[in-house]
Amino acid sequence: MNLTRQSLLLWWGLTVTVAYLLTEYFGHTLEHGHDAVLWTWAGAMLIPVVMSLLLGSRANALVWVWAGATVLAVVENFWVHAAEAKALMPFSFHTLWFLFGAAGFAYTAAVAEGSSRKRLYAGAALLNLMGAGLLLVNHDFLKGYQFILLALIQGVPMLLDVPLRRQHEAQAG
Repeated sequence: MNLTRQSLLLWWGLTVTVAYLLTEYFGHTLEHGHDAVLWTWAGAMLIPVVMSLLLGSRANALVWVWAGATVLAVVENFWVHAAEAKALMPFSFHTLWFLFGAAGFAYTAAVAEGSSRKRLYAGAALLNLMGAGLLLVNHDFLKGYQFILLALIQGVPMLLDVPLRRQHEAQAG
């Protein structure tokens, strides 16, 4: 497999989408699914983070920002779970992921090339910010469908960016 930033983007989108859908599934089927969710995310995010490392010098700053922030957010979730910090759990397991998406997609919108790609990521950033705001007001507001929503507003934009990136590169080249 020829590893490119395009294939990395595809893997980020796939792993994020699948991990959020599995998170929603575990929330409905497992009585105490936190361990399963944490390990699912650790495994899912290991794929694009390792791929980022394998890209080496071909990876740009955007790749490294996403990889680093992802590692920090997953470590934070493990820490909150291990410390049984009940007061932080609603923020760490819910609101943080919307804030993470809002910040990450805003940064991506700022540095992405191509107006359609910029609009895609700016829209995703806005939707994530709105979700974070709703959860800051009431952490149970999106209960029951939060992770499906996150799959749609975090995983799907990266999947939609694959053809947009191809289109932009074809126009530029």
